[in-house]
Amino acid sequence: MKAAYTREIINPILPCKMEGYNEARFCFNQTAQQKQVSGEGLRTACGLRDDLLLDTLILQAGETMVFFTLDIAIAEQQFTDACRKAVSEACGLDVSHICVSCSHTHNSPVVSHGMNGELDPDLEYWERIQDKMIYSAKWALRHLREAQATLDQVTINGFYNNRNRPGEEYNDRCEILTLRTADGLPLVQLLNLACHPTILGAQNLYITADFFGVLRRSVQGATGMPVMIFNGEAGDVSPRLMKKGVDWNECLRYGEGIAAQLIDPKHPRPLTVENLNVRSVKMTIDYNPQTNEYLLEKQRELKAELEMLDPASDRAHRITACYLRDVEDKLAQTRLHYEPECLIVDFGSFRIVTVPCEIDTVLGKRIREYDGKPTLLCAYANGFHYYAVNKQEYGIVFESFNTYFPYGAADEMVDLILAQLQA
Repeated sequence: MKAAYTREIINPILPCKMEGYNEARFCFNQTAQQKQVSGEGLRTACGLRDDLLLDTLILQAGETMVFFTLDIAIAEQQFTDACRKAVSEACGLDVSHICVSCSHTHNSPVVSHGMNGELDPDLEYWERIQDKMIYSAKWALRHLREAQATLDQVTINGFYNNRNRPGEEYNDRCEILTLRTADGLPLVQLLNLACHPTILGAQNLYITADFFGVLRRSVQGATGMPVMIFNGEAGDVSPRLMKKGVDWNECLRYGEGIAAQLIDPKHPRPLTVENLNVRSVKMTIDYNPQTNEYLLEKQRELKAELEMLDPASDRAHRITACYLRDVEDKLAQTRLHYEPECLIVDFGSFRIVTVPCEIDTVLGKRIREYDGKPTLLCAYANGFHYYAVNKQEYGIVFESFNTYFPYGAADEMVDLILAQLQA
């Protein structure tokens, strides 16, 4: 196997609008003062806390696969499709062999239209990102070197959990894919963990990669090896219930604390790669929300519950500001159509699976543990179709109201992936 890695800085021009906490209604864990800072609109960044990065990793074994990771919150499919097409044409690569994923930092420039199409993405910023992707891919293709790989797994304790069901299952492991040249020189260390990078809250007015940035720098400082991150099944996982603050000091505590658990190899095992194989898994979701029985029934249930609640209660606020609002936002539309694409990149001794959404713990586990082969799960990749929630959680957790996946569709997406794995 051959590999190459490179890094570019993708800081925006300031001041700029910020994505991640667009509305105070989402900030249940914020104080009243912090909510006031957020308001009902977009924050304006007044400074830069740390660099936002574009990491590029190319792996070649028979076929060539390009992985980009961006320190942004959301990369909509129309933008990832455009970037993949541009890189494909510039480098002579198959579009299906290109993956564009995000760290999901909530303190990045606005580069999406938002769930309801209300935001105005910075198109010039996207063009700059695209240009840097092309440059990075070309550079990496020219600098491919024979590489050796090891895979390790470390449990991360004490920093995040299942934010909907504290004490219940979540992915607390970090897969560590380490790539070195044939003579042992460091190329890159790929960390695959599952957590929202959301230490800093709506009161923050600085562009930052949040604790993921601190984590990368801390691990690299200790090992001398560049670090890139794949965010996994973080749809229901975050620091929300365990963090002790929402400031930069807490960011440092998280990044440095998690790094301390990762820097010493536990049981790294060599990987053998003869050929890599890439399969694209596509599905079409097309429905009329106004005739969707699940949404109509949920609207009736929420309205009935509201009539029995104190309007000043927290539950009433959650229903009116989030649950019912999200349901009725969808019911106001006559058609929701999108075509999520997942990738299965099989290296023989391990695989990488990508999904274009915020996938939850239950669904992520089905993919990771399908057949015992080591599997890295890269979410927020090649598009962003919001939360992928298993059908048992519909009508219970916030993410099931906020998602555009109709009831059962996320489970069907995973079924398609597993069917391809079986084939």
